Amino acid sequence: MKGFRVLSWWKVTLVAWLAFVQVMPVGCIQFPSGPRLVEQRENFTGTVDFSTERTTSFVLEGTEPNIGPYTAHGEVAFRPGEEEGSLIGEGVAVFETPDGDHLVGAVTWEAGPEIDGQRESNIRFSWRDSVEFGDGRVVATSGHFVDDRPPGLVVIAIIAILIGLLVPAVQK
Repeated sequence: MKGFRVLSWWKVTLVAWLAFVQVMPVGCIQFPSGPRLVEQRENFTGTVDFSTERTTSFVLEGTEPNIGPYTAHGEVAFRPGEEEGSLIGEGVAVFETPDGDHLVGAVTWEAGPEIDGQRESNIRFSWRDSVEFGDGRVVATSGHFVDDRPPGLVVIAIIAILIGLLVPAVQK
């Protein structure tokens, strides 16, 4: 009799498990998708001073379909990358539209080694509610960006080292 109860318990458990698996809706388990990013390879200009000695500032100006016309100011702390001569930077930025709306974000900057006075760069912006600059100044996302943030942004550029100008990677 005792063995029969154990067998019944296992049967009930097995039947319950199979019933659960069969009625479980397809797709109820969701995996997080990767970050939404938009690439910008043209329609911008900017300046940066690559230095691993201190946090450096940068400026970008351009037009991006999800943001519109913008001026971005930010600061990045660079450190040597894995590849000889490459740099990795992290920092913050504020994109400002002509209407005065702010879109703020974290910046990750990958700069390749210098070749013939230029560096290829990949700059990623992921949006935040607010960011804090090294001087303690805090800037928050404002205006229409509060309720309607665009996808994250990747700016791909060729940077002329001597004067630190960002040039779009697609040149014609």
